[in-house]
Amino acid sequence: MSDNHSSSLMETVRRGELVVMDGALGTELERRGVPMEGAGWSAFAVRDHSDVIREVHGDYLRSGARLHIVNSFALARHVLEPVGLGDQFEYLNRQAVALFDDAVTRSGADRNSLWAAGSLSTFAANSDRTLLPKGEALVANYRDQARILRDAGVDLFALEMLFDVDVSLAMFEAVAGFDLPVIMGFTCDYNGAGESGIITARGMGLPELPLEQVLRQVIDAIDSSNAIFSIMHSEAEVTDVAFRVLKTCWDGPVAIYPNSGHFIDLRMQFDSVCSADEFQHAASRWVDAGVQIIGGCCGIGPTHIARLNESVHGRQGDQ
Repeated sequence: MSDNHSSSLMETVRRGELVVMDGALGTELERRGVPMEGAGWSAFAVRDHSDVIREVHGDYLRSGARLHIVNSFALARHVLEPVGLGDQFEYLNRQAVALFDDAVTRSGADRNSLWAAGSLSTFAANSDRTLLPKGEALVANYRDQARILRDAGVDLFALEMLFDVDVSLAMFEAVAGFDLPVIMGFTCDYNGAGESGIITARGMGLPELPLEQVLRQVIDAIDSSNAIFSIMHSEAEVTDVAFRVLKTCWDGPVAIYPNSGHFIDLRMQFDSVCSADEFQHAASRWVDAGVQIIGGCCGIGPTHIARLNESVHGRQGDQ
């Protein structure tokens, strides 16, 4: 898409208009029977289950979402090479964008009224983020992925499951040169002391870090003019507290997309996912607090997003 279309997202949120985002892709594929096991699950989904990915994107389009994240979350070179798919790195990332564009065309939606985000994440082979490459090697891998996604037509980048300063800055450095909006997505949890304790960034076995400390260091180090800070992939009650921490550090645009449910052996347990009404009730708190972008992560599906979109239009009609 054009640079003007990409910048229109920032213009939209800065004037206070709420943007409804899509929900989970990975767990929605799992819900529909796509195998999500092993380090190469995302690549195998793109390669072998493209019709289901199109179907999920189509359902989110029909639910009223305007901002959509393509299925590139686990398609970095350092994720694909250990499972023998390094030679398909460019194809898989381009295909992730093409599947969304195909869904838009099939739905009859106006692509110019939508935004597609390319996901770059801290996901690593075997879900072990201690295995992420270091230094310039990490930046180079993310930069290559970002270039492919930009050339394929994404309008912005979503940096997902951020948990420390060094990796967050490496990822931002990788995408900064493309002059597209960037969602900085931090995953959070309690530190064991309940709501009265410090909210910490969750590092998958790495030392837990105070969220406020991480946020302040990242905000101070980046050019924030094109940035949207986010609390993502965190339970709703954790998100509430983490959002309050974020607001002490950041006065720019904010996105929230929580998860719901829990995993056992990397499989989502859907029986513990919140209802669409429960999700909408939580989203109302964030709308009232001035959050500009709201959607969902793991466990949150098209029904949740449709309920959110109905609520948004109802509120606008009441004004």
